[in-house]
Amino acid sequence: MAYREPSAGELDRRILLRLRTDVPTPAQGLDSIFTDEKRRWAKIEPVGTAVYTAGVQTDVKISHRVTFYYLKGVSDAHEVVHDGIIYRVRRVADMNGTRRFTILEVEELGPQKPGGGIYG
Repeated sequence: MAYREPSAGELDRRILLRLRTDVPTPAQGLDSIFTDEKRRWAKIEPVGTAVYTAGVQTDVKISHRVTFYYLKGVSDAHEVVHDGIIYRVRRVADMNGTRRFTILEVEELGPQKPGGGIYG
């Protein structure tokens, strides 16, 4: 399926793209370390109800699509932060195979806590 490329005016959200690594803590928990932080202008749009419902049934929930200028090396180990809301990257694609834009299909996790993650 071919996607319509966004115009420059549609990339109107300033996002933070960061690599998340979970490491064990001495108290038998996990601590998140965020590295490789990049800021990008992006377009964030919610997916339709059919896409969301299909994702819930397959346990790969997708709530939004994030589009920005092409960036190599993005994976599902990354997170997107916008306006204090954290999104988990579920899928990464090169829009239309042209290496002009990257599309992320993401799941909204909720507001960012003071520690930087969703758990505080």
